[in-house]
Amino acid sequence: MKGHLTSENLVPACTFLLGICGLLTISSGQSTADEPLRLVVRQFLFLAAGIGLLTLAAHIRFAVWRAVAPEVFFFFWITLMLLPIFGTRINGMCGWFRIGILSFQPSECGRPFFLLALVSVFCQVPAGAKRLAASAVLTALWLLPIWFQPDFGTVMIYALAFVIIYFIAGAPWKHLFLLAGTALISGVCIAAAHPYVLRRFTGFLFPDRDPAGSGWHVRQFELAVSRGHWFGSKMGSAVWSNAYLPFSYNDSAGATLLETLGVAGAAVPALLFAVLLCSLYRIAVRRELAGQNRLFIAGTAVFLGLQVLVHMGVNLALLPPTGLVLPFISYGGSSMTGYCLMLGIALAAANDGGSFSTVSSSTTTT
Repeated sequence: MKGHLTSENLVPACTFLLGICGLLTISSGQSTADEPLRLVVRQFLFLAAGIGLLTLAAHIRFAVWRAVAPEVFFFFWITLMLLPIFGTRINGMCGWFRIGILSFQPSECGRPFFLLALVSVFCQVPAGAKRLAASAVLTALWLLPIWFQPDFGTVMIYALAFVIIYFIAGAPWKHLFLLAGTALISGVCIAAAHPYVLRRFTGFLFPDRDPAGSGWHVRQFELAVSRGHWFGSKMGSAVWSNAYLPFSYNDSAGATLLETLGVAGAAVPALLFAVLLCSLYRIAVRRELAGQNRLFIAGTAVFLGLQVLVHMGVNLALLPPTGLVLPFISYGGSSMTGYCLMLGIALAAANDGGSFSTVSSSTTTT
């Protein structure tokens, strides 16, 4: 690596600084709790473990990650399938295994290996109907147990990422239209099978009709954000985040951040996310990278960018409520280690140009 501000160096630096912003956010959202520092200390340990995992993963050759991906992907898929039997239900969703005082969420920790498997399909299966079928089956197999948890927010992120990465890999427009139609039908089926999903949409569109019910989340997001104004209510004074915001340290971390620091203060993590994503983009477009390496790095940026946009869209009352965390900011070890591992593998891909690539020319010449 050359210099001190290369894209590779900016990735772990931005990740660590975002984690520090997360510690401040969690501290603010827990300032009136019985043990205000309990989650902060745990999150600090998650952050330290995540940065260590990122560093370790970056020093392992990308070829090694590709080699172990099928077995690790299968392991995480099995854990997803076993959740209904051995999993723990939290807030109506059975998505975690509880081990002592820690919880393990396979859909978050297994994300890098889903992406490795998906990229492998895109690069090994010839373009056309075969590539569409193989990648769609792989994605459906992964998403089916997450669907039945049910965790529709995570399903949405995976599905959108799949479509975008497929587009980057050179998908024809007719395939994208087919996938869009499938997504629309799936959304209608979800709303029909789970009335509370439809209530979230109506609560988002018409919050005043049921302010204490389906419109509750939207109203609390609006009030918390408006209370932050330009410069925030300062640390320890985020009243709305401590009293009314649901899961202020997790699903509502964005609103907590805005109430605490205001628009001006929240610009710092926003800038860090922008630098992180731009760094991944700059790495991905290097000509010396093989198609599979390039596609994994781009896929990492897609997953990360989508989750940030959706979380903040929900917390700014621009999208219907859904239970998605803000990467590196929200409390949670599974999300922290999952994304840190993904970034570490992306750096391994950047440092190992490789020679294997059968992905379409539209990808390799991007």
